[in-house]
Amino acid sequence: MVPLALVAALHLAASAPAAAQKSAAGMTVAELVWGDRPVERTEEGAESWRQLSEGDPLRTGDRLRTASGGVARLDFPWMAVTLGPSSVLSVPASAVLSTVLEKGRAEFSGAGRDIVKIEVGEGEIRGGGRLVLWHEGERTAAAALDGAFRVRAAGKTVEITAGQGTSMLAGQAPAAPSALPDAPGGLVPGGDPAYVPSGKAAELHWTPGGAAHHVEILALQRDDVLLARNVGEPPLRIEIPWLGTYRWRVSARDDRGLEGPPSADGYVCVVER
Repeated sequence: MVPLALVAALHLAASAPAAAQKSAAGMTVAELVWGDRPVERTEEGAESWRQLSEGDPLRTGDRLRTASGGVARLDFPWMAVTLGPSSVLSVPASAVLSTVLEKGRAEFSGAGRDIVKIEVGEGEIRGGGRLVLWHEGERTAAAALDGAFRVRAAGKTVEITAGQGTSMLAGQAPAAPSALPDAPGGLVPGGDPAYVPSGKAAELHWTPGGAAHHVEILALQRDDVLLARNVGEPPLRIEIPWLGTYRWRVSARDDRGLEGPPSADGYVCVVER
């Protein structure tokens, strides 16, 4: 639930003169809870970027970017956002709170009610559940993994529910809902973990299921994404820099940019040499 203090602040901002609304800039709305490789932030009006650490805030007026091959997880009071490699997310300093995916991939999760408005390209998205967004060049693709979302652009609204997605080009309305790509199979290593010496790369295989794929390394007991890569065809060689057992999964992305649900889990155990 959105904190009452934040609701009150946004309500006051909406009713204040334009000059007074500038005070909305700098309001803390989220926290960086995980970042792999440099995660950087720039503030409104600033040209330089600075590296963030876990626990640092994201404020209205900020832009956040991940490195190539990097990942960042942000916790808002009402949703979680996992930002993929080479992606940019911003939170405008405006009276109506929103998040803007400027580039790359982001997964939004906010069960039970509408999450805050998401802006991407020339479109706007509202809804609740679990949503994967891609924005590359002139194309935007939205995939609902759970729940339901309303995608609006060029005066038209399309609703997508779990297992459906829609895509759109700049200046055009969203396409009719269509089924998402199937989850890839044939994972190696799969249910039986592969043992990999520390400092060596694990080699991950799967049956290709789309034009591209998104691979994630996760904690064993939690759904926190620790590493992420966007790749074409398998295999993927990736070094996990910590000892222990980890899950991995892969999802397929079609030529429209729609990403399907993740595969079943495979397992990798990193051991001392």
